[in-house]
Amino acid sequence: MSMNERQNEIIKLLSGSDYVTVEEFSRSLGVSKVTIRSDLNILEQKGLLMRTHGGAMIPDRQNPSRSISKTISEYDDEKDRIAKAAALLVPDRGTILVDSGSTSLHLSKYLHGRKLTLVTNSLLLIDSFRNDDSMDVVALGGTLKRNVMGMVGPMAISDVARVYADILFLGCTGYTNAGVFSSNLIEAELKQAMTKSSDKVCLIADSSKYGTKAMAFISSWDDIDVFITDSIEPSLREKLESRGVEVIIA
Repeated sequence: MSMNERQNEIIKLLSGSDYVTVEEFSRSLGVSKVTIRSDLNILEQKGLLMRTHGGAMIPDRQNPSRSISKTISEYDDEKDRIAKAAALLVPDRGTILVDSGSTSLHLSKYLHGRKLTLVTNSLLLIDSFRNDDSMDVVALGGTLKRNVMGMVGPMAISDVARVYADILFLGCTGYTNAGVFSSNLIEAELKQAMTKSSDKVCLIADSSKYGTKAMAFISSWDDIDVFITDSIEPSLREKLESRGVEVIIA
């Protein structure tokens, strides 16, 4: 297999998955990891993929996920009410973990001036507290996912495993009776790691996301302690509360 053929195969492998490791490329193509790393560097220079720690992903310009610059203004009133309700759950002088997303960004306005430690992968959230001396901000590292302006990938997952938060405010692409979903596998992996690093998990999602079953599964409702939304189907609320999920309608 020539270099061009091999690199074409790399792109084909990535087209079917948001993220592929160097080891998986090496095994699939029957070449060394050194060769794969060289190919990935060349393809990244051409703008055909994005290198991450231990693998590669398709750049955001080829990702169907929508930009936060568009979603931030959608269902603005609902997200604001959800964020306001979420802020009431934040313990004084506590440590909170907040993932990237438009609803999470609304939360920032209700936290200014409070003595807290914020751990987040959201660059927009970090920027919103740049002049707030009351807030200690811990930024997760990783690879920038531009459409959400958040850090993702193995480095972010490694970082979040080293902290423990009183509460996680979790966003999602959609939710159904079965659980919570993301449109991106790499984001879903980080969100799963966040749930393991938190004493309490609070899902914040407006009702427009109900019934959306995106490609990447984040968790079942068994991993969610609190669900804050603007409205909910009675049957879903009954199911969630029977499983111990506290439902808050903002």
